Amino acid sequence: MLTKVLDWARHEEPIRAVVVTGSLARGDGSADPWSDLDAQIITRDYASYIADDGWLDGLGEVWIRFPLYQDLPYKLVWFAGGLKVDFQFLRVDAIHQMICNGALSDEYLRGYVVALDKDGLFRDLPPSPQIFPGPDPPSAAQVEAVINEFYFEAIHVAQFIRRREFWVVKFRDWTMKCDLLRMLEWHARATSDKPVNTWLLGKRIREWTGGETYAAIAEIWSAWDVAALWQSLLRQIKLFRSISRELGDALGYNLDTNSHEQIEAYISALWASDDLN
Repeated sequence: MLTKVLDWARHEEPIRAVVVTGSLARGDGSADPWSDLDAQIITRDYASYIADDGWLDGLGEVWIRFPLYQDLPYKLVWFAGGLKVDFQFLRVDAIHQMICNGALSDEYLRGYVVALDKDGLFRDLPPSPQIFPGPDPPSAAQVEAVINEFYFEAIHVAQFIRRREFWVVKFRDWTMKCDLLRMLEWHARATSDKPVNTWLLGKRIREWTGGETYAAIAEIWSAWDVAALWQSLLRQIKLFRSISRELGDALGYNLDTNSHEQIEAYISALWASDDLN
C-alpha cells in the first residue's frame, strides 16, 4: 500500500513529500500485521484532496472512508482485506516551521520516516530521537473534575441496575471507565521514577499499569446480569478510589473525599437491598 501511495503522490504536483509516522516508523517492534499505515501527505494545498476523495479509489477497493462530507485535514480509510491507512494532510509551511523552531513535533519525536521528498524539504530537519514526550501532570482541578464525573455516573449506574435498565447501565458505565483510564494514565506517570508511555485508548495497559492493578482491571467488566453488574461496579469504585488517592498523594494534592465516601455508602446500600432477581 505504501508503494501505491508513493506512486500516486509522485504524479500529484501539489504533493511535495510523504512521511510515515506511527508504529511503522518507530521500528521498536510495536508494529504487527494489523498496524495502520500512518501516511502524512505534505502538500501546498490539500483542499482539493479533501473536497473530492476519488483519488482513494485509485489506491484500492475502499470499504470505509471517514469522515464523510467534512472539510478536515485527514482521511481515515479501510481498504479491502482489512488494511487501514490514516492519511494526514500537512502544509509545507508546517515543516518549515519545525525547521525554524529547531524542534520536532510530538509526533515526529516519536518517530518518522521520509518516504518521498521531492524538494529536499526534510534535509535540515533532525532525525527522530524516538522518544515519547509525556504530558505535564494534571492540576488538582483536573483530578477533581475526573473524580467528580466518575462518582456522578456511579450513582446513575447503581440506580439503573435497580431499575434493570441494563443498556443505560452499560452506557453510563463507559463514562466511568473513561474516567478510570484517565486516572490510571496519570497514576502510572506520577508514581514512576522514569518516563512512562501510556499510549492511547488503553493500548498496552498490561505493560504500564503493573500486575496487581491489571488484575483489578480485569475484574471490572460484567455480563448482562444483575449480580455481575453489581460486582463490577463495586470493584470499579474500589479500584478508582485506590488509584485516585495514590495519585493525590504522589502529586501532593489534598483531595476532599467526604462526599465520595457518602456516595459509596449509598451505592452499597442499594446493592445490599437488591434481591438480585
